Amino acid sequence: MLRHSNYFIVVALTLIGTLTAALMASAVKYLSNDLNPFTICFFRCLIGLIIVLPFIIKNKFKAIKSKNIKLQFYRSFINVISMITWFSAIGIMHLEKATALGFTTPLFTTILAVIILREVIRAHRITALFIGFLGVLIIIRPGYLPIESGTLLMLIASFSFSIVLIMVKKLSDIDSSLTIIFYHLLFMTPLTFIIAIFFWEGINFSQFFIFVLMGSAGLISHWCLAQAFKLSDTTFIMPFQFTKLIWASFIGYFIFAESPDKWTWFGGIIIFTSVIYITYREAFIKQRDPSTKQINRAIIN
Repeated sequence: MLRHSNYFIVVALTLIGTLTAALMASAVKYLSNDLNPFTICFFRCLIGLIIVLPFIIKNKFKAIKSKNIKLQFYRSFINVISMITWFSAIGIMHLEKATALGFTTPLFTTILAVIILREVIRAHRITALFIGFLGVLIIIRPGYLPIESGTLLMLIASFSFSIVLIMVKKLSDIDSSLTIIFYHLLFMTPLTFIIAIFFWEGINFSQFFIFVLMGSAGLISHWCLAQAFKLSDTTFIMPFQFTKLIWASFIGYFIFAESPDKWTWFGGIIIFTSVIYITYREAFIKQRDPSTKQINRAIIN
């Protein structure tokens, strides 16, 4: 139960987390004007690894001990697919639309949890899933508008990231968060380099500085949201995650001169509402049966 004294702290942490996540996405979009997504992915992982190393040293290298290296690698491999498709999508579509479609990650995660983890869902959550994907159709409007490559890439990114969340769920039962982050970057750096070398583009000092800011924003976002989840319940935090779309709209309008789209907002609200319902429904089930183990759906790509 959340104490009243923690309300402000939790809300502030969540808002900072969503803002820094939106800033990281905007940095990717800005860099996409001059660099290909493969190069961006590599330097994002490399600089992220450099930023994490001091924490590994401070931890006296305890975080390098993982109980399932193979799963760490598989998770990183799938995440390479998610990151490349996500960065590619952001580079060619409006930040607002990419963010709204990113809300589909919890929907895909729910479906995969049923298939892989044998979670049981009934009529309430099945209906919410259908409504959520109806929101996707409202955003992309097939038949009325041509389906953009960016839309397909973003949906692939969300789907693959949902697979990553399933793996992270399994890893979180045996390894620390620092261990998971470390191996995530340790494996992704050479994997992205192998791809980037075929499309190599050097970076200048200003781009390097943006990469440092991007890596820092990613870590700040992760830390803020992790702390918020420690202090509060998912059901309290989840509605504030919608601010990510608000930040993306402001950044898209004022920095990239992107006009807000009413259909994107309408579809995004429908998707997000369905995700909130699924989250609250699962919290209700958890309260009724505390032994139930479920994935945290509040993590959005």
